[in-house]
Amino acid sequence: MKHTLILSVFAIFILITTIISRSFRVEKIPNGNKFMCANCHTNPGGGGERNAFGKAVESRVTPGGFQDFWDSQLASLDSDGDGFSNGLELQDPEGKWRPGQPNPGNSSQVSNPGDPNSIPNISSINSSSIENYYKLFDNYPNPFNPSTRISFAIPVNEKVTLHIFDINGSLIKTLVNDNLSPGTYEILWNGKDENNNDVTSGVYIYQLKAGYFNQSKKMVLIR
Repeated sequence: MKHTLILSVFAIFILITTIISRSFRVEKIPNGNKFMCANCHTNPGGGGERNAFGKAVESRVTPGGFQDFWDSQLASLDSDGDGFSNGLELQDPEGKWRPGQPNPGNSSQVSNPGDPNSIPNISSINSSSIENYYKLFDNYPNPFNPSTRISFAIPVNEKVTLHIFDINGSLIKTLVNDNLSPGTYEILWNGKDENNNDVTSGVYIYQLKAGYFNQSKKMVLIR
């Protein structure tokens, strides 16, 4: 009887400890209460092996530590590789939310940053949030002769294309068609087409596609 009582007390202690360990980091990420510990663990109920998002969190805290870890850098990562950054999935694209503040965005639109099968509804993502994360900069110089530089920034690993079109929509040159890592890039266009021929003076369109981001801008070539 005594041993049974001791085992029962021990089991209760373990249960309480587990509940506490599962809860305190949930409050460290925006809308963490939506998926609770499954945000960081492969087990849907929490616990067990950490998923990719959980490993990113683990790298930012000491073992058992209570540090705040959510920031713009963690928000910019696409931990589960589903094409959406952690910030977009948790309704805080820029990573500005801090523990203790009201949860941002709409909790019904939150997806799990550690589960590639859990993705946000693209129609629910504010286009300005995506544009705050991706950047297509104005080319420089503009107008130009004979060359100009086009810069852009992406927040996650993904397929990127950068095309040049004439004013009628005909493809002139493909400058980028590759999988790129997060970062800022600068590409030189020398005013030549795919056959390395000089194009004529006029208005041209450069278009960046990266994930769900699609933006175009105009530039002027003067020979």
